[in-house]
Amino acid sequence: AKMDGANRLRQMWHVTLPAIKNVVITLLILRLGQVMDVGFEQVYLMTSSAVSSVSDVFETYVFRMGVKNGQFSFTTAVGLFKSVVALILVITTNWLAKKFGEDGLY
Repeated sequence: AKMDGANRLRQMWHVTLPAIKNVVITLLILRLGQVMDVGFEQVYLMTSSAVSSVSDVFETYVFRMGVKNGQFSFTTAVGLFKSVVALILVITTNWLAKKFGEDGLY
């Protein structure tokens, strides 16, 4: 493309991006499985009694209800729900990638 007179933007658009398109799609599919993870440690360490009513996320909620309150079966169901939603996101994204003619994960 450089020999044909393409500038850097055209080189990137017509050569580089098509070359790495499969990698970008694969990483997108894999990262969508982790979209519901927000990082338990950061949220838990920054939570105090003043903000605990508005700072609950799945991980801190499961920790508070399971470990502190002893409701193991309920928190297992909450964790399973989160995992099922992430699995649905991965399968849907993989299906969309294949629908648009790209390679998916499987």
